Amino acid sequence: MAQTGDVNATGIKAWIKRLRRGNRQRLNRLMTSLFGTVEPRSRPLAGDTRRILVVRLNKRLGNILFLTPMLRSLAASLPAATIDVVIEDPRQKPLLESLPAIGQVWVRERSLPATIRLLRQLRSVRYDLAIDPSGNSASNRLALALAGARQRMGFAARDQWVRLTHAAPRAESRHQAIQPVELLTSSVADFSWKTFETLAVFPHGPSNAAAQRYWQAAFTPPVRSTTPTVGFFTRATGAKQLETGWWQEFVALFKQRLPSARLLQIRAPDQPEPIEPGIASVSIAELDVLAALLGRLNGFVAADCGPMHLAAAAGVPVVGLFKATSAACYAPLGDGCTALEGPALTAAAAVDAVSHRTQYRGSRVAWILLPCQSSG
Repeated sequence: MAQTGDVNATGIKAWIKRLRRGNRQRLNRLMTSLFGTVEPRSRPLAGDTRRILVVRLNKRLGNILFLTPMLRSLAASLPAATIDVVIEDPRQKPLLESLPAIGQVWVRERSLPATIRLLRQLRSVRYDLAIDPSGNSASNRLALALAGARQRMGFAARDQWVRLTHAAPRAESRHQAIQPVELLTSSVADFSWKTFETLAVFPHGPSNAAAQRYWQAAFTPPVRSTTPTVGFFTRATGAKQLETGWWQEFVALFKQRLPSARLLQIRAPDQPEPIEPGIASVSIAELDVLAALLGRLNGFVAADCGPMHLAAAAGVPVVGLFKATSAACYAPLGDGCTALEGPALTAAAAVDAVSHRTQYRGSRVAWILLPCQSSG
């Protein structure tokens, strides 16, 4: 019965997703019929561009972290600018606030009065530039059109109806975090961008202190600080999730091949116990605290999910497991990251990917940082 319920829930979620996609397409077609389409247009930024608004109305953690290369590129290339961001999940706010040059992180509440108040606040700032980093979000386009910025940047497309001053052609990269960076470089003429192509978050003092308390509670009694620790997360949405048996095999092989290392399971809120008795585990609701804890790890293994990208953003070598999505679009981006998919998606290959990044030098452990790649 439980399996039938899971199947039904998955089917309902898929139906809702198709419905939303269909509604978005219908809205874009209607708006395009009213306002026309936009062709690619590259032109210089106004010289007094100081107040920038980035609109990303999406609750998925990975999609918000995919903004960080573009946000860092903006901050490094326009050092006099202040960058505000509009998002939907308040839990993600501390992650973006840790980035350089970030000013206000606005959070849209899902009610008409709250949305109207937010639009009034945005228009009162009088932004010099508003950016829609997504190529297909109707919500982003509406917010971009109503924000009142004197320059508007986004991707040109057949269904792009917002009057853009800076319009990039379709991005060459398939990766969802690199496309916003290409938006900058392709839509602005006569400008040399300093760009970033890895995810990043920088947890502050209180987040690090809280992470330390979780760390100490997970490893009681404490072990040597030089003991390498690899984290893993067994959950993912829908077809992206791997079976329990896969993870049990991974744990068994890890213990066999890396007996001097230890595992730390990052549990989802509805996972009261670790996958096996005796494995250290922790569940953290605050995303900035979780990022700080992930930054303590020597490696991390997870399917395509928010914690996978958060670990990469925290600077951890990540082994990303791609069962149902494409690594070309969603691979973890960071030093030492790699992705497994297709025939390479085995527990043994995941343990190999972890062990290949470990080099013992006496009692110390140095992690070999390899370039991100897609395996399979």
